[in-house]
Formats: sequence, structure tokens, C-alpha cells
Amino acid sequence: MKATLIITILLSTVVFGQQDKLISRYKPGIFWHYNGLRPLKDSKLHKYDRFIVDLTYNDLLSKSHGSLSSSWKSLGFNVNVMFEKRFKKANRVSIGYGLRYAHRNVVTEHQLLVFHNQVEIANKLNTDTYTHNILRENSLVIPFEVRFGKPNARAWKVNIGGYIGYGFPLQQITKFQNGDRTKTGISPNFGLRYGVHCRFGGRTVAIFTAYQLSEMFKQGDSTHPIQFGFSYSLF
Repeated sequence: MKATLIITILLSTVVFGQQDKLISRYKPGIFWHYNGLRPLKDSKLHKYDRFIVDLTYNDLLSKSHGSLSSSWKSLGFNVNVMFEKRFKKANRVSIGYGLRYAHRNVVTEHQLLVFHNQVEIANKLNTDTYTHNILRENSLVIPFEVRFGKPNARAWKVNIGGYIGYGFPLQQITKFQNGDRTKTGISPNFGLRYGVHCRFGGRTVAIFTAYQLSEMFKQGDSTHPIQFGFSYSLF
């Protein structure tokens, strides 16, 4: 009986001593409990924030008119497919890079006018028959970021980085008082897109903000998009 008790105590000590050395198997989002078709090796460094969806409120900052957005309906989203490079000697720091598709809407009472390939922002007049305009843009960019966070389950994280890519032609959707609508392409927009972004949060949710450093238009009013919102990491 005493021998059995001693063996049990020794086995318990060995088991719990080994558990302290186990690497956390935490994975955020919908893949929390999924390890794949094969058992996960303890020596494998875990990847985080690989598929991120950003839900954003969007605005355009104009040098001459300030904030252009006039409605909470200025919403959009980003879809990020990311790869992560982690370092064994510095598990609190990693590098993220990938591909982002962005869809952005800005509801405004201002109107974009094109004169001789120059984009001008006009104020709404009392004689105008339209109710508002929707400025819609899609872009495809390459994001890159430095990620800071606790290695054990990423209880908190700070991702700071930037992006560079291409913005498709801006569309201006004008809605009139009688219910009609028109769609106009703003061709002189500047295709190159680059800017900075930041995420701050914990586990699967973070606060997201981004600012585009490049000009929105080749010629005309100096305008820069800005975004605020929330990020969710599906896995």
C-alpha cells in the first residue's frame, strides 16, 4: 500500500512537471479547438492573425473642406490574408505580411467635379436636387506589420505597420430627391495607394485604424482616406 502511494506521488510529480513545459495550443477564432488532420507538434511555433476581417467607418480628409463624411453609413470592410514569421529567440515579436482587399464607402453632401483632369470638391447648394453622394472605392494592397504580443495565447497584441498597392477607379453614386440615382467614374484618381495602420487588442478582437499617406487624386483637392473600426481574427 505504501509502495503504491509513493509511486502515485512520483508519477503525479513527473506529469505536472512536464505540463509546465508544454507550449500553449491556443488558436484564436473559429479554429480554437482545431489542430488539423495530424497531431500538433509541441515544438511548432503557433501562427496568429492569419485571416482578419476589419469592419470600418470611413472618411475622407480634405485640405480645403476638412471631414467629408456626413453619415454613420460611411461603412466598409477589409479582408486580410496574412502570413506570420515568428522568431524563436523573441516570441513576443513577429512579422506579418499578406494581401488585403478593401471596400470603402463615404456618404457625403459634397460633390466631386472634374475639370480638365482636376478633381474639385463642391459644397451642396440649396438649388441642388440631389440628397447625398456615395463615394465608393475598392483597392488591393500588400500589408506588412510588426506584431508585439505575449506568446502564451496572445492575451494582448499591438500590430503596427503599413501597406502599398493599387486603388481601382473611384465611383460617385448620386441619389436624387425623386429616387433616381446616377453613377459616375472619377478617372483622374491616383492608382498608387500606400499608408499606415495599427491594431490594438486581445485574442481575436482588436481596434483598427488606418491612414492613407498617398493622395487620393493626381490633381485637385488634397484628399486622404482614413478608417476606424474593429478587427476580428477568424484564425
